[in-house]
Amino acid sequence: MFKITEEEGQARTGILKTSHGKVETPSFKAVATKGAVKFVTTDELKETGAQAIISNAFILYLRPGLNIIEESGGLHKFMGWDRTIFTDCGGFQVFSLEGDFHIRTIDEGIAFKSPFDGSKHLLTPKKTIEIQLRLGSDVAMALDHMPLAGCTKAQAIESLKHTHKWMQECKKIHDKENNSKQLLFGIAQGSIFPDLRLKSIRFIDSLDFDGIAFGGLAIGEPKEKMYEMIRISSANCSAEKPRYVMGVGSPMDILKCVALGVDTFDSVFPTRNARHGQLFTRKGPINIENSAFRKDFSPVDEHCKCFSCKKHTRAYIHHLFKTSEPLGKILASYHNLFFIQQMLRDVRKAIKGNEFNYFKNTFIEDYKGVNHKGRK
Repeated sequence: MFKITEEEGQARTGILKTSHGKVETPSFKAVATKGAVKFVTTDELKETGAQAIISNAFILYLRPGLNIIEESGGLHKFMGWDRTIFTDCGGFQVFSLEGDFHIRTIDEGIAFKSPFDGSKHLLTPKKTIEIQLRLGSDVAMALDHMPLAGCTKAQAIESLKHTHKWMQECKKIHDKENNSKQLLFGIAQGSIFPDLRLKSIRFIDSLDFDGIAFGGLAIGEPKEKMYEMIRISSANCSAEKPRYVMGVGSPMDILKCVALGVDTFDSVFPTRNARHGQLFTRKGPINIENSAFRKDFSPVDEHCKCFSCKKHTRAYIHHLFKTSEPLGKILASYHNLFFIQQMLRDVRKAIKGNEFNYFKNTFIEDYKGVNHKGRK
């Protein structure tokens, strides 16, 4: 299922085998919450080098509904993607719902109202597994209780109680009802409290999931705390299992997490930033709406081979953003995703050549470069 192929320090390459092919790690998954990555088609995703995506089971259960997706032949056929699909359980989305949509958390699960029509639902471990099995994803995520940023230790302890109970139930139900080759990943929590992180990662690891996710990070906590929690988690779970940090998507964060032994990532960071005009370059992110790019006829990044950079200039994309043309968001989203995938291809090559540490340090120094016009 998962095989480590090369190691340099804690950084490693590997191959995750799923029902829809192999995923070379370290890897990044674009977020297709509703079955689509915003402003990017599935064919374009393939062109970026994407090996996997992640959709949200909770959202798809609400709209368009499981019956429609099943009638289409499953989530892969419904969205026209024949590579690996992860599905998130939806815990993060439920806990971050605004207003009165998140009603309460009880031992059985999470009670909430649909943000679409106000209908009432109870998300339980059994329901979570049922939804993801019916969607036909390659990798399902067990149901967790994610404490929000800034929570007290008492709140983090309460979330751990629910998370661990639900993880046990999800594993038991999935083992019994999974008639396919779907994999199931567990999620460790603990907020930014080292003792709780240690307790959770050891407990989740003991349940023998197919992979282990480090949840509840990259949600507003200090970066040094995030890295500390990842360091604790990586050092205290099975080396042979794939490690997954949810919500991390900036180039520098990915590199630093790979150095801590993380294998796979997902985040809306590349596409969300792109839609706001923030484009990745080897010399650091730029704000394409800055007036400095009005007459800049160079590509977004001279080293990038994506079609946005090969066919268009900074000046053109600047014009698209300033005139609110949707094509600007399309070109920017494609570029940022391509940039991340290219960086990870280089990361895998560097680890295999025992040059990752040099690559990481050089990349970060270039990315943090000063006096780069148009930087925000």
